[in-house]
Amino acid sequence: MANYAVIKDGIVDNVIVADTQEIAEQATGLTCIEIEYAPGAPGIGWSYDGAEFTAPIVEETPSE
Repeated sequence: MANYAVIKDGIVDNVIVADTQEIAEQATGLTCIEIEYAPGAPGIGWSYDGAEFTAPIVEETPSE
C-alpha cells in the first residue's frame, strides 16, 4: 500500500491509500502521484506542476 496525491487542475484535491498507482487512478479518474507519508509531505491544496509539489501560501491574520 502507498499514499497517493490526487491531482485535479494542478492542485492536490485529495490524498488516498491504494495498492498501486493504476488502482488509485482508476478509482479517482484523475492523475495520482505517489507521495511519502511524513511531516511536510504534500497534502490537499498543494500545487503540482508535473514535476514537483509546492506548498500553498498561507496568509496569517494578525491577532487582536
